Amino acid sequence: MKEILTLTIKLLLITAIVAALLGGINMVTEPIIAKNNEATFQANLKEMLPGADNFELDGTKLPEPETGVTVNGVYCGMDSAGSPVGYVAEAVCSEGYGGDVVVMTGVDLEGKITKVKVTEMGETPGLGAKCQTDWINQYAGLTENIVVSKNGSAGSNTNKIDAISGATITSKAVTKAVNNSVSAAMIVISDNAGGAPAAEDPLQASAEPDAEVSADGEAVVDEAAEAEVSAEEAEAVEAEAIDEGGAE
Repeated sequence: MKEILTLTIKLLLITAIVAALLGGINMVTEPIIAKNNEATFQANLKEMLPGADNFELDGTKLPEPETGVTVNGVYCGMDSAGSPVGYVAEAVCSEGYGGDVVVMTGVDLEGKITKVKVTEMGETPGLGAKCQTDWINQYAGLTENIVVSKNGSAGSNTNKIDAISGATITSKAVTKAVNNSVSAAMIVISDNAGGAPAAEDPLQASAEPDAEVSADGEAVVDEAAEAEVSAEEAEAVEAEAIDEGGAE
């Protein structure tokens, strides 16, 4: 019994020491890992928009994306003068064959894709994993609403990408993330570019007084017509009275 108690105490001490060591290691490595992750993230942003010197997360409120997709954010890429050169959106599609597919999409100010990169995925090596090869380059120059073509299924549609052979599910997951990213970027572009009220149409402005005069004119005509009808009614009543008097 004493031996069992001693062994239990030793195991508890060893466990406590190992847990303390692991906690200490985590405290030391956590900020380093976070710093490395941020550096990698910034490098990916730069890769999407080579003409940008720095990036800022845009605060535009975005609508809910399609089911199965989460847009993590849209980042404005700016040059050294602080002028926007494009946007980068990061999206996660949960419909990959191996689970989540994390995609970064660069978009210029006209809404055309500059570059796409799959930063994280768990797809099958040799099949879906090809989404991280040169296959991904076919998105460049396309716009939103890209379709996935399999054996020529997209027909004459030029806004398309060819599916990875044997990995249509992966191809559709990546494309879904890209389409939602471009849509989010377009909303941000539209929001940041506008908001000013449209200039008043001079033809419409000049027509409004006429419409008002016409309305007044119609009112005058109505009043005149009403007065004319009342006079006619009075004459008719008077004539009827005369007729009735003559008859008596």
